Amino acid sequence: MFIFIAMTIFLIIPIGLLLKMQVESSYYNEFKNNIMDGSKRWTMDYSPTVENVWLDLLNGENGRRQAIITFKIASENKSYTIVNKNDINDFKTTDPNLLKKPGVAVNDLLSSSNFVAVMSGSKGDSKSLARLNGTSFFDYAFEKDGIILYFRCYSEEWKEMSDAFSSIIISSMAFALVISLILGYMLSRTITVPIVNLMHKAQEVAKGNFDQTLEVKADDEIGQLTNTFNYMAQELKNTLTEISSEKNKIETIFNYMTDGVIAFNIRGKMIHCNPAAKMMLDIREEEEFNGFCSKFGLDITLEEILYLDFSKSKEKNISTNDRFIKAYLDLFTDEKKTEGIIVVLQDVTEQQKLENMRNEFVANVSHELRTPLTSIKSYTETLLDGVLDDRQMSEKFLDVINSEADRMTRLVKDLLQLTRLDNKQMQWNMKLISFTELIKSCVVKMEIEAKNKSQELESYIMGDIPEIMADKDRIEQVVLNILSNAIKYTPEGGKVTVYISKLYSDVYMKVVDNGLGIPQKDLPRIFERFYRVDKARSRELGGTGLGLAIAREIVEAHGGNIIISSQYGKGTEVTVKLPVQPLSAEQKRE
Repeated sequence: MFIFIAMTIFLIIPIGLLLKMQVESSYYNEFKNNIMDGSKRWTMDYSPTVENVWLDLLNGENGRRQAIITFKIASENKSYTIVNKNDINDFKTTDPNLLKKPGVAVNDLLSSSNFVAVMSGSKGDSKSLARLNGTSFFDYAFEKDGIILYFRCYSEEWKEMSDAFSSIIISSMAFALVISLILGYMLSRTITVPIVNLMHKAQEVAKGNFDQTLEVKADDEIGQLTNTFNYMAQELKNTLTEISSEKNKIETIFNYMTDGVIAFNIRGKMIHCNPAAKMMLDIREEEEFNGFCSKFGLDITLEEILYLDFSKSKEKNISTNDRFIKAYLDLFTDEKKTEGIIVVLQDVTEQQKLENMRNEFVANVSHELRTPLTSIKSYTETLLDGVLDDRQMSEKFLDVINSEADRMTRLVKDLLQLTRLDNKQMQWNMKLISFTELIKSCVVKMEIEAKNKSQELESYIMGDIPEIMADKDRIEQVVLNILSNAIKYTPEGGKVTVYISKLYSDVYMKVVDNGLGIPQKDLPRIFERFYRVDKARSRELGGTGLGLAIAREIVEAHGGNIIISSQYGKGTEVTVKLPVQPLSAEQKRE
């Protein structure tokens, strides 16, 4: 607005000055032209002698009137002076300013450039506003036959008109200022109000409130700026909504992923740790990288990762709280600038246990096969060395070889059966069978073995036991294995009791003995393949170490389970539960 007012003032002032100069120029031109025309008429009408000039122009009212008419100087602000060129002190004048100071009149005349020019023989028509003794005037002079006529036109002649113009200019300027103020205010409101609104909305957007729109009131630059702001606010809202959605997705993935994720910044401070990582390592969020590595035995430091060649991710192993964890360390960057270190934790406890079991299984199989093979080879070599001639010794050796061969056969048979169970390739002959009769039959089969050890083998049927849908041969295999183990590991004179009953929708068999029992530390591993509590005694008794593993697979395939409880030195209790309702075909395929 102030710029607009200044422009208005700077525009009016030059116009006013120009008009004032035009007034002065107009008066000067009129003054000059009148004198030039008068001089021509005066030269033609009168004989230009000094005496005639004085008589015609200065004597009486008639002379002065004639001069006024001739030179059109009918104004008190205009005067003429007649000077003898040959004697400058010889002059006559009607100029009141020269008449007031006759002593200095000649000096006043000589101060005029036009008068001096005529005295020197040049023209006295220079246009300049002369100033003398506080007055200003235009002057003009010419010479004719030794007579110099000098004329003056004082500024009071055009001052009234000039003052009128000045008054008009000042009034116009005041009016222009008022109009400028009004227009400037209106214009500034038109410009500043939308800009102020835009600024306030932009501040709201900066605070995160993106639901900001401005009304577009015109199609000018302000309107285009408003449209651009509305578009920008909407795009920011959409972008941040998308970023927030992606952030929530990533956080959800981090929080629910099974792998642990820990992030450290370049100063080694932990900036993220998902629940899986906390559960795996039981760590706090204020852990630092070097402390974390030291705590879990990782031989690496923050400096090595940041300042040495670390182009490939590092893989480290962590063992803590009976867990086996693989840690993968790598850098994360932002536009090729390293921002920190990310650690991905993978719990491989189960895989490690399976690997250990596999290795142990292979070692056990190798050992179980090597032992009978060694015996067979030893006895065979002995026979070949000449014992064949001793019939009694030969038969004894052959019995051992046959026994070891049977042992290998049982082992291979059990391994094949386990493989079929693991691969769901077992062929089941499912039909309704009497659970009671099956167990009673198994008890009868084991009575001779029990009597050989002077043991009591009893069975009790508790209530009505319904038929079940099962593979009779496989269930019989399970029952015989459990009874055989109870008899084997119960000392002579001991007792083995079998209970048959029904509970809810299950039938169960419970075998209780007062034998050696199983140590508490061995109970969790009792169903592992080749696992034996007393390895030497188990081999002596002819076991392969696979019986209970096979039994559990068979029972679970029927939808049941086996539970073993024991007190070392007091005895063992084995419970087999099977469902009364038959399994569907789909369940069997699974």
